[in-house]
Amino acid sequence: MHRHLDLGLPLLLGVALALSGDVIAAGKAREIVIEGIKFVPDRVEIAVGDTIKWTNRDLVPHTVTQGSDIESGTIDVNKQWEYVARKKGEIDYICRFHPGMVGKLVVK
Repeated sequence: MHRHLDLGLPLLLGVALALSGDVIAAGKAREIVIEGIKFVPDRVEIAVGDTIKWTNRDLVPHTVTQGSDIESGTIDVNKQWEYVARKKGEIDYICRFHPGMVGKLVVK
């Protein structure tokens, strides 16, 4: 007795893509450390789809803020915040609590 197994279209498409080698790889992960009232490094070149993680190793809370597009909220001491780059361009950002802290993401 043979049974018909309905895997569903999404699963079949996923298998077909995997077999054809057309699976899109996930982006790379990059880390920026916040310490000494600085973003280190303060300029990072990345690709669309990459994930950037800010880790606060400073003695006080910070933010990653760029207008209304990027807002981490408060990143407490020893905490992290992540952002996935969705479009090409240059993103200048600051810490809202310490406006002299500046960083730049160059998304290619």
